[in-house]
Parts: sequence; C-alpha cells; structure tokens
Amino acid sequence: MVDFSRTVMRLLLSGVLAGILFVCAGVSALDGSTGSMTVSAAEKGMTEMTETDGDFDPETETTGETDTDAGGGESADDTLCIVIDPGHGGENLGGEYEDYTEKEMTIVVARAMKEELEQYEGVTVYLTRDGDQELSLDERCEFAEHVGADFLFCLHFNMSEHHTLFGAECWVSAFGENYSKGYGFASVEMELLQELGLYSRGIKTRLNDRGTDYYGIIRHATERDIPCVLIEHCHLDQENDKPYYDHDEKLKAFGRLNATAAAKYFNLRSDVLGVDYSDYQNVAVDVPEDVVEPDRTEPDFCSIEVLEQNADTGEVTVQVSAADRDSGMLYYAYSYNNGERFSELLRWPDRSADTFCFTMQVPPHLVPRIVVNGYNGYDLFTTSNVVSLPAMDYQTPEEIAAERAANKIVESISESVKRIDDGNLMEAIPADGEKEPAGRDGLLIAVCSACALLVLGMALSMGMILRGRRRRKRRRRRKR
Repeated sequence: MVDFSRTVMRLLLSGVLAGILFVCAGVSALDGSTGSMTVSAAEKGMTEMTETDGDFDPETETTGETDTDAGGGESADDTLCIVIDPGHGGENLGGEYEDYTEKEMTIVVARAMKEELEQYEGVTVYLTRDGDQELSLDERCEFAEHVGADFLFCLHFNMSEHHTLFGAECWVSAFGENYSKGYGFASVEMELLQELGLYSRGIKTRLNDRGTDYYGIIRHATERDIPCVLIEHCHLDQENDKPYYDHDEKLKAFGRLNATAAAKYFNLRSDVLGVDYSDYQNVAVDVPEDVVEPDRTEPDFCSIEVLEQNADTGEVTVQVSAADRDSGMLYYAYSYNNGERFSELLRWPDRSADTFCFTMQVPPHLVPRIVVNGYNGYDLFTTSNVVSLPAMDYQTPEEIAAERAANKIVESISESVKRIDDGNLMEAIPADGEKEPAGRDGLLIAVCSACALLVLGMALSMGMILRGRRRRKRRRRRKR
C-alpha cells in the first residue's frame, strides 16, 4: 500500500514538472513570436504610423536602425535611407490653380519616385505621408530622423504673385555640408529637368530674419543634420509650364525623374531597370566656411542699343547687355512705350552670355520709346536706358484691308453717279398725265443706296483722317 502511494506521488510530481516545462516553453515561444512581429512592423516602415496617427513620438516607436534585409539584402549600416516628403496635405492644400491642387499632385509624384527608387539595390525608401494627412514641418523632419534618413526630398509645385514666373528650381540649406550635399544633388536634378524642357531658375538659398534657413522643412532638417532639398518642379500658373504637369502620367514622370537624379547622385544600380550609375561623376561642391547668402541686389547693369528699325513693317532689332555677378541673368521684358506696358517675361537666351539681340514688333502710328528690364536669378530687375525712335506710320494688314474696302465702295458710288448723269434718271421720270412706270421704285432705291454708300465712304475716310490727326498731336506732345 505504501509502495502504491509512493508510485502515485511520483506520477503526480512528474506530471507537474512536465506541465511547468511545457508552460515555460510556450511562454518562450510566445515571446519570440512577439519579438518577430515587432521587427516585421519596423521593416514595413514607419510611414504607416505617420499616415494614421499624424503625431510622431520617437520615444514609443521603433527606430529606423531595426530595418534589416532591405534594399537588396544589405545590412542596415550599408543601406541608404531616403525619405520623400510630398508637400502639404489635409487642410493644407498648397497651391491651387484652375483644376489643380498642389497636395494632390505632390503625392502622385512622391509615390512614383518611391516606386522607382525601390527598384535600385541597397536603398530603403519612406514617405512622410501616403494619404491626405496634415503634418507639421517639424513632424516630417522628426520622422525622417527617426528612420535614420540619409537624405530628405521635399516635393512641391510653384506659383508666383503676378502669375508671370515660369521654370523649375531647387532650394538648399545655406550652411556647411548640408549646402554642399544639397547643391550636389540639385545639380543632377536641374540638369534632368532642363533635359525635359523646363527652364532652370537655378539652385538657391534663402534666409529668414534670424539668419537661418527660410524654408521650415530645410531648417528643421538641418537642425537634425539631415541633408534636404526642396524641389519646385514647375509653376502651376504659367502657360509655359502647363504642358509638363497637366496629366497624372506627367506627374509620375516627374517622380521617376527625381528617382533617377537620386540614383545618379548616390551611384546606385538596378538590375531590374538595367542601369548602373556606380561611376556617375557628381559635381564637386566645396563645403562653405561661411553662410551662403542669397542675392538681395538688382542686376549690376542693363543697357540697350537699337541696331535696326524697319519703318515699313514695324520691326525693331535691339541689342541688350546686362549682368549680375551673384545670381546671373534669368529673364528679360521689353516695352515700346517707355515702360507703360511691358511684354511677358522671356527667357534669357544664353545664361553664360551678357549680351544678346532680339527683334520686337512695334505697333503703327506711334513714336517708339524702347526700354528693357533685365531680371536676375532672384527675380530682381534693373531697367535699361530709353531709346526714342522716329515715328512708325506703316499700315497694318487690317488697315490695308479696310482701305481697300472703302475704295471699292467709292468706285461703286462713282459708277452709280455716272449712270445718273447719262440721263437714266430723266428717262425714268414719266411726263404729265402719263402712268408712272413700274420700274420707278427700283430706280429710287438704287439712287438712295448710292447716296448711302457715298456717305459711308466719306465717314470712313473722315474717321481715318481724324485718327491720324490725333496721333500726330500725341507725337508732338511727347516731343515737347
């Protein structure tokens, strides 16, 4: 009986020990599973967290250092981390022009850029937002820091106050390595945008009243020692640029172009795309010792000389000379009435040359007074000297056509008067007591029509004479 009790006790103890071991093994397995899930979530990217929550708390989230086996299977230390920031979002619409809203355009570009960059080896790509979330500039940069960003690209589209500017530009930090790295990438970006056909407005810095970077996204990134470039792809409010953004496929093309610029700058390769930029030579940009100040002054000079005037056609050929030592020349605009009205902004034909010639069309019946504005890279302008020319009294095609029509009317009236003088009218009038011929009404109508045509012709001629006199009086006043 005692042996039986001992046997039962041993079995019970064995069962308890086995249960304890089983529970411990289960807990250990459960802990390992949870840890794997945490790493997996980090590998997906913190973008999802940012999209849903909007607020970013680095104290409670996994850092970007946990990313492994990303971008071609390289370790986190060897993997390039790029963060793309689609400008605006949520209630922050950005620029609005006609049917276009900037926040909707930047997300299309950003997704296309991310998709293209992920085809390259050794790179991990994040978006600060992949939906319509509104994030502060600091939150965007905080997220970039959290995932260990090596570079932050901020995507935008531009507009100008008077809807006159056009072209693409890049803004970079004015300080140290962030300037040199930003300028290096922006050089590649601007070259590709020019190849696409856009006009280059240059690579620029801008400072606020405190002497730090003006644009918040660049300022907050610089504070975290993250190189950042703000890309203004083109202007929404200018017909020159509209052909480059007026379809989603063109916006996606911007994204692929941005990705190519990044791949060249970072010497990436892609077997999927069949490209290898490992040997691409970037522009060497020295790290500045001082702040890279923006250009705050107008062009150094702007002068013009009239080379030829054709009084028969109204064409005037003008030579323009202008220079800006700091930011170069960007646009010019001309006026033929001493600056009362200027033409639209025009491209400076050769940014490496200070002098060029152009031919302008001067309207007829005025004394031309030619003047030109030359604009530098920061849209500041200098006005040239004024050149006065002899009157341009040529006729426009419309005036020639009106004169021909008036001559035809006069000829028609002359023929009608001649027929009357030949006695047709007397023959048509019946004698006393005779019955009025049936054609008399028709003859009277013809005479009245001839008189009306004569009056119309005289009125046209008088109008042209008075118009010419008024123009001559204006010219005399201007000479005084």
